[in-house]
Amino acid sequence: MRALVRDRYGTADVLRVATVDDPVPGPGDAVVRVAAASLNTADLDHLLGMPWAARVATGLVRPAHRRVGLDLTGTVEAVGSDVTTLRPGDRVWADLFDSGHGAFADRVRVPASALTPLPDDVAFEAAATVPHSGTLALQSLRSVGPVREGERVLVNGAGGCVGPFVVQLAKARGAVVTAVDHGGKLAFLRELGADETVDHTHQDVTRGGRRFDVVVDIADTRPFLAFRRCLAPGGRYVLVARRLGSFLGTALLGPPVGALAGVRTGTFAWRPNQRADLDELAGLLASGAVRPRVDRTYPLAEAPDAFRALAAGTPRGKLLIVP
Repeated sequence: MRALVRDRYGTADVLRVATVDDPVPGPGDAVVRVAAASLNTADLDHLLGMPWAARVATGLVRPAHRRVGLDLTGTVEAVGSDVTTLRPGDRVWADLFDSGHGAFADRVRVPASALTPLPDDVAFEAAATVPHSGTLALQSLRSVGPVREGERVLVNGAGGCVGPFVVQLAKARGAVVTAVDHGGKLAFLRELGADETVDHTHQDVTRGGRRFDVVVDIADTRPFLAFRRCLAPGGRYVLVARRLGSFLGTALLGPPVGALAGVRTGTFAWRPNQRADLDELAGLLASGAVRPRVDRTYPLAEAPDAFRALAAGTPRGKLLIVP
């Protein structure tokens, strides 16, 4: 079978589609035939070996996992002798962040415990956009407490992988959403339902006198103190951290600084691939409250080009990879 592999850390140039042995399930595993997978910013970080501290888990010099790809949807082909919760033909999905990666392939062996049933009324392609980015979006909003109808929510970095889900989830809760990104993505963000869009290259939303009840910072390019200026009294700020330094700074200094200013600032402990989260997201997909946007679908043979497109920041929506 075919799989996207790499032998070292680097840009998309280190990727290649290789012929590898067919996977054989261990006692607690399942083999899934991949229907569709999608690309995330975390896939880029994993490819580059960033942040450096993450290499303690992923391999200090060379990557411990040659295979790549987090978001998985597909059909169970075989199960191990100890697996009683799945059977061949079951539709499943998962975020393989903690399960060895490898979704960009014809088939993948996965611990059966990592797989969640995918309802029949949710298409594989739509579901493939969700497990990693959708869960990050859901948990980030949950961390600031219930988003109530009419609350003003600012989403900074709204046009990437996670942001479109934050925008739609906030709108589904009745919030008034302001989405911030560069000018080329503003029309896309309005299509998602954003009530207002801001081009960060022309306007600093933290200095315009506007106040927001909730700020979800996905861009992670500015210190949390900048966003404290645009929080309403009692407002809540959460960072979806990509950099270790910003995560530690916000986690340690955010709560005491926020308490002095009468707001709540911090980050959250992300827990990947939680079945309850995937079940909730499946319901939102089925109801139409969340409608994933796909910018382009790539065949597996062209997967390195998908990585290049994401690194360039041009997609309006998720990039799918199909065998």
